[in-house]
Amino acid sequence: MATPHTPPSQKSQVPPPDTALVPPHTSQSDYRTEDLELGREAVLTDLRRYLQAPFVSLAKCVGAVPSQQRLEEMRDHLIRSEILTNDGLEWKDFIRPADMSEEMTFKLEGIISGILEQVPDCGVSYLSNMPLSESHNTSLPDGYLVRANDRTALRMHWFDIAVPFAFKKERDAKALRDNEHKIIWSLHNIMREDPCRRFAFGITIEDTQLRLWLGNRGFLTVTEPIDCFEDIDRVISLFYVLGSASTSTSLKGLGWDPTVERIYVGGKVQYKFTVGDEVFTTTRELATYGADYMVGRGTRVYEATDAKGKKVAIKDSWREIDRQSEGKILEKILASCEKKLGAEDFADAKRHFIGVRLWKDVTIDGASDETVNPVAGDEHDGTWEWKLIDPKPILCERLHSSATGDVPDSGKPSAFFPAQLGIVGRKETRIPQRVHARIIFDDVGVTVKDLICLADSLSCLSGGLKGLYYLHKAGWIHHDFSVGNVIWVVGDNGGIGKLGDFEYAQEIDPNTSHDVRMGTMHFMAIEVEHQRYLFRTLAPPPTYGDTDVPSPPPFRMNLLHDIESVWWTYAWIFFYHTDTITANSNDSFDVDAQLRQHQLAFPGAIGQPTRRDFFTDITELRHTCKSILSDRCFKVCDNLALFAYTLQASYLKAEADHPLIVLDDSLREDMHAKAAEYLDYAQKEAGDIKLCRLLDLRKQKRPREEGETSPTPANAGKRIRYG
Repeated sequence: MATPHTPPSQKSQVPPPDTALVPPHTSQSDYRTEDLELGREAVLTDLRRYLQAPFVSLAKCVGAVPSQQRLEEMRDHLIRSEILTNDGLEWKDFIRPADMSEEMTFKLEGIISGILEQVPDCGVSYLSNMPLSESHNTSLPDGYLVRANDRTALRMHWFDIAVPFAFKKERDAKALRDNEHKIIWSLHNIMREDPCRRFAFGITIEDTQLRLWLGNRGFLTVTEPIDCFEDIDRVISLFYVLGSASTSTSLKGLGWDPTVERIYVGGKVQYKFTVGDEVFTTTRELATYGADYMVGRGTRVYEATDAKGKKVAIKDSWREIDRQSEGKILEKILASCEKKLGAEDFADAKRHFIGVRLWKDVTIDGASDETVNPVAGDEHDGTWEWKLIDPKPILCERLHSSATGDVPDSGKPSAFFPAQLGIVGRKETRIPQRVHARIIFDDVGVTVKDLICLADSLSCLSGGLKGLYYLHKAGWIHHDFSVGNVIWVVGDNGGIGKLGDFEYAQEIDPNTSHDVRMGTMHFMAIEVEHQRYLFRTLAPPPTYGDTDVPSPPPFRMNLLHDIESVWWTYAWIFFYHTDTITANSNDSFDVDAQLRQHQLAFPGAIGQPTRRDFFTDITELRHTCKSILSDRCFKVCDNLALFAYTLQASYLKAEADHPLIVLDDSLREDMHAKAAEYLDYAQKEAGDIKLCRLLDLRKQKRPREEGETSPTPANAGKRIRYG
């Protein structure tokens, strides 16, 4: 029976964007230090830019502006309430040449409240600055619209705030930058902290200049400024439409998601997600670090139960609007496997692919939940532009904390990278848009990166390689094999490694013009990173007078690149960790030396020569493993250099007749067989070795002894995720 799913989009399919030249700064270790300065700088550097649009175009995205008659009625009401002067031309609290001051937030309360009270069933109220719950986690907004039923709360949470405000009495460059940083940080926190939030508006005022902001998973937008004194009708209209957007009980017009409900179970916050006709209740967070990236997929993963109590995993994310859903891709992969594999292999393939129960795009009021495009239509051509963000930090001593879970980083603070590397120019002439999607997995497990038993890590890796083998045999490439995409699932018959995250998987197409760079940076094949073939034999020498210079063939990712990603995952396990006996001993183990080597092999940026050398220089690799790794770890992975050599030999064979690339069945079978042999050998040698992360060792956290057991910590679920 076919898996239920949303019908495919009628939009044309386009290739996904290239992998960024540097990883998100919010995935790096400095973002997770709880230092507000570093955290804010990471968020700003990741964003790189915002879209500046006309005020009217973004205001229309909030809701329908009031009619002229309704606007005149509100003006009259504000005059009677002594908020406007008798002629209706000035705000009484800001009659020129009145000085703008930091107290303007309190004066604005009367103006905004006077407008909101004219909105029937208005669901929000304006409050000036008051303590936020978890206030160590942020610099406070200067004011905010909050849900009306939360107005009397002693402390505010980020998930109570509808619209944050930031004010400055000046309008010079510093005031503009400070306000931008402040409002972006507020929008970031709202989107990061609240799974119920799809987007959020914000408002900044510098002197008399008001700007409206919109943060969603597609991009950040700000309007050109309007003058609070001169554009009184626009100010009235803006707060009227913000109030009108809050009239539904779900407050969906202000970005809340009516298909998600926050509940309390045993004093803990949980969520009810509606997917199609089913409701799933979360039991714990598995991974929410994707929400740290303000613009992007915003992936959150939870363990949950269905109405009958069956355990599942739910993944909530925003994919590019022109990309197929992961569920649809996996459905096509399984159809190819059924067609091209025998019955026994097909059954085994399904065992080694993460199990998907259902998938659907989120719909609200019968329409697909997509990020809004404020400048859609011909009338907006030439009215918008991208503006670069100055990430220079504003000094502050407050702390913040990152979201649940983590992603492997190089161990190197992103400050080590030039700040300008975070600003990567894009050849982009359209507004990026995303669609909100959910997928339910039958399998709940632990990723390779989170396993501490070395034998389990290697067995999991072997299972992922097996899944990759069937994928290749069926004519597909995964494109993103990594430590976060292979899952260790334990069932009644023991554990098994399963291949997951098929969002980038593609059917092999010899007519593809050129593959874009895809994958997780640390585990990307060298040729994919450089976008060219590197192992071809020496070409015939050019001749005198020959002006016919042939163009290089288009670069296409192939199955060897996927297997090389397995090799990088294998290497990462040993260079990111050491064994706990070595970690706890008084031997002269040099943790800093291994960490430096890890940073050279996994530098966290495209085009670093140390990464290429690590893979290609077999003799040096062998020496590095022997001299850097602990004796116990080296004994397990002493075939790492042989694995790399075998891969390079396969590349040479495939590229021997360059520009013709030959990848026949015998090469696939031989390389997969040898890769499986290397991993099986390592698994047998692993014994009972437990792993300790080098970064934990540097922090002098006591690693667990061999055979030692301890109570499961309260936050144990934070390092587990779906398949």
